[in-house]
Amino acid sequence: MQMRDLDGQLGALEQRGVELERSIRACKMGKEEQMLTEWLGLIHEQHTLLCKSKELVYRTKQLILEDRQADVEYEVRCLLNKPEKDWSQEDQGREEQLMAELVTIIEQRNQIISSLDQDRERDEDVESTRNKGFQKEVLKELKKSKGKLKASKVFKMLNHKTESSKEPLEKKS
Repeated sequence: MQMRDLDGQLGALEQRGVELERSIRACKMGKEEQMLTEWLGLIHEQHTLLCKSKELVYRTKQLILEDRQADVEYEVRCLLNKPEKDWSQEDQGREEQLMAELVTIIEQRNQIISSLDQDRERDEDVESTRNKGFQKEVLKELKKSKGKLKASKVFKMLNHKTESSKEPLEKKS
């Protein structure tokens, strides 16, 4: 349910961003700065929603693993409640299989937690770096153009920043 809501919000944001970008490009001096600010706000909101979406996927996987872990633990307890003298070869094999599955589930859950933490940290670093670099570039460009920054220049700067921030991620994959 939440994923559908997020997808709907992302779609609406993207559509609004496209409309706003067209308006900015067509705009003569005046409202340009306000529209750019709104457009940058939309980009930030989109980034936030994408992060939430990614987190929901992780949480869903985590819940599935938690349920499976509870089922496996229950089976192990049922097996261990049986007196050891009554155990068959099948019971011993089943215990080994269940314990191995339990270890695998715990490792997968740990991996999800680790991935979540890494993603959060990377998103914060990327956002921080992107904002600092973009702000410096905009200030430099504002000084150069004596306070009159054209939307086309901002879009070029943003496009350059987006492409350069993607390169390290693509190399890691």
